[in-house]
Amino acid sequence: MNKKLCSLLLGTLVLAACTPNGGKMNHSTGGMNMGGMNMDNGIATSEGMMAGDHAMMMQPGKQQLTVQEENGSSPTDLAFSIRKDGQVFTDFGISHTKKMHFIIVRDDLQYFSHVHPTMDARGIWHETFTPEAGGNYWLYADFVDSADGSYSPRYGQTFTADKGQYGLVKDFTMEKTVDGYHITMQPNVTGTSAKFAYTITDGAGKPAELEDYLGAKGHSILFTSKGDFTHAHAESFPPVFAAKVADNTFYRMYTQFQINGKVITVPFDWQS
Repeated sequence: MNKKLCSLLLGTLVLAACTPNGGKMNHSTGGMNMGGMNMDNGIATSEGMMAGDHAMMMQPGKQQLTVQEENGSSPTDLAFSIRKDGQVFTDFGISHTKKMHFIIVRDDLQYFSHVHPTMDARGIWHETFTPEAGGNYWLYADFVDSADGSYSPRYGQTFTADKGQYGLVKDFTMEKTVDGYHITMQPNVTGTSAKFAYTITDGAGKPAELEDYLGAKGHSILFTSKGDFTHAHAESFPPVFAAKVADNTFYRMYTQFQINGKVITVPFDWQS
């Protein structure tokens, strides 16, 4: 597990936020906001930590790292490398039990995956992936280096399968049922600081018991319609996630919990 600054108070949360650049094929880390640290082209400047009940701070990485799409071994093999000065980069640390978190989302935010690719002897990452539908996708490599600096560069890929319904459809329902669990989300916003509190009950109305999933009680990934990206984590129950949010911005958040050995994913929409 990567080292983080911790401040223990009652409540919850971990924030690691990223705002990637647009474009395809080979991309830098872009501008990032990591729990109170602004990052532009790899240079971090402190603006103070986000107020929260339980805050952990991930430092923005200072290296100039990019992601580059590679040739896969099959049509379903998504392959990519992380590059520094044009050379393959392999000096990764561990973040939430993994060297690499790979986030895949269609550009209308309808389809989402959070997977963990494997790295071969050449330093190329591989993930077997078949999309639920065709279209243009954003793919984010979310990782830390050995100094615990955090990065989330992205690239784009188009899949030629049937697209089905295409386009952003907003749904501001704050109650959802997924895999038999009733899930509600309650936002609490002060300025640009937002907290998102979740309640999860089973079919009998009893609180669901959340298991550790990738070193946390929950993962929540927030996307704007432009593909800006925030990854937050809950550390206790009931789960609360916090993030810095922009004014007058739409967010779709995909939140994941593990219950009885199974990961469930629930989407919620929110407008600041």
